[in-house]
Amino acid sequence: MRKLLVILICCVAFTGFSQADRVVKLKNGSEIRGTIQNTNENQTTLLTRDGSILVFKSEEIASIEKFVPKVSSAGVFTRASIGVLGGDQLSPSIQLTNGYSFNPHWDLGFKTGIETIWWNWYVPVMASARYNLLKRSFTPFVNVDGGYEIPMSNWEGNKGGITSSASIGVTKVFGNRVGFSTSVGYRFARLVEENQWWDDFRTIRQINRVELRFAFTFK
Repeated sequence: MRKLLVILICCVAFTGFSQADRVVKLKNGSEIRGTIQNTNENQTTLLTRDGSILVFKSEEIASIEKFVPKVSSAGVFTRASIGVLGGDQLSPSIQLTNGYSFNPHWDLGFKTGIETIWWNWYVPVMASARYNLLKRSFTPFVNVDGGYEIPMSNWEGNKGGITSSASIGVTKVFGNRVGFSTSVGYRFARLVEENQWWDDFRTIRQINRVELRFAFTFK
C-alpha cells in the first residue's frame, strides 16, 4: 500500500509539472506556440514544437502568454488505461472506456478490458462515471464503476461475479484533446465457482483490492 501511494505521488508531481510552453501573439493576428529560447528588448527567439527556430522583432510582438490547453467541454471520448490490483496478490489489468463528456465536469462511459484475479482471466464489463472537480487543464477527479466479471475459461464451473470500484486521481490535459491521468482506489468483486462433481457446492470469493491505474484520454 505504501509503495502504491509513493508511485501515485510521483505521478501527480509529474502530471502537474508546468511545461515552458508560450504563445507568441503577433500584431498581424498570428499566434505561434513554442518555448522561449532567448528574449531581450530587441527580439525574441522561439523554438517551435517541430524543432524550428523563429526570431521575432519586438515591434512585431503584441504579447507573449503562457500556453493553457483548452479542455474539451463535451463530446465522445476514449480512455485507455493500464493498472494493477494490489493486496495479497498483484494482478495486471488493462481497460478501455468509451463514453461521452456532457460538460467539463461529468463523464459517463462503458468500460471493458482484461484482467486476472486469483490466476483466472476475466473480462470486466462495467458502467463508469467520472466527476472532474475543476474546469482546468489540471484537475482532481472522482471515479466510480460497477458491473460484472465475465470468466474467459471454465464457463461451466466459473460463473464470474459482480464487481465495483471507487477511485480518486488527477488528470493533466496536454494539447486540446489529449490527457493523462493517474488514480488510486478500491476494487471489490464477488466471484462464484461451482464444483462439477458435487451438487450445490460453491466457492464464493470476495475480492478487496487496492487499484492503481494510469490512463490516456482522447477526445
